[in-house]
Amino acid sequence: MGRMGVWLLVGMVGMLIPVHGQDQIPGFISIDCGAPNDYYDIELGIYYKKDDGFVDSGENWQISTLFINENRWQQSKNLRFFPNGTRNCYTLRPEKGKGNTYLIRALFFYGNYDDKNQQPLFDLHIGTDYWTTVNTFNWTYYEIIHVPTTDNIQVCLINTGNGVPYISALELRLLNSSIYPLNSASLSTRWRYDIGSSDPMAVHRYDSDNTKPTHN
Repeated sequence: MGRMGVWLLVGMVGMLIPVHGQDQIPGFISIDCGAPNDYYDIELGIYYKKDDGFVDSGENWQISTLFINENRWQQSKNLRFFPNGTRNCYTLRPEKGKGNTYLIRALFFYGNYDDKNQQPLFDLHIGTDYWTTVNTFNWTYYEIIHVPTTDNIQVCLINTGNGVPYISALELRLLNSSIYPLNSASLSTRWRYDIGSSDPMAVHRYDSDNTKPTHN
């Protein structure tokens, strides 16, 4: 019984290490907005946190049951919406702080959560600066590469009078500053192309996106 107990303990520790390790990925902040708890996404290999502690306004909700099973990504199943106020902000606190280059990704899936079947239109700001306008019914994301001048980064949803703002997920990734040398400007992603892929529907993201290409 003693030996069995030791092997059981070793097995449990081995199972727990990957999850704890993903919580410590350097330069990552991964938030599932509206999620009831933190979790490890096995498919992506990323540990996601619920958004408590990053925002102090808004309400959590689940998308319509008609869309739950149609969506591959766990981050699309819940959201936080903001029925009150014109400006509601998430505060991100990256470990490396100001002066470093970060990719910030905001993800959205309306999923008819409010049973109105009417996609709202609203703006995104980085601090007080305009980033983009969100206007989509389908699962989508917006990205910006940004060098903050303070240790905290605010991502704000702005009610423009065209519906209640919402957000499904928010992610931050530390980048090598030499890749995108920026001074006082930010770069917003417009298009992303996969050149030469044999699968036009393939999705490349962490952690499989670091695979070296093969040449035939």
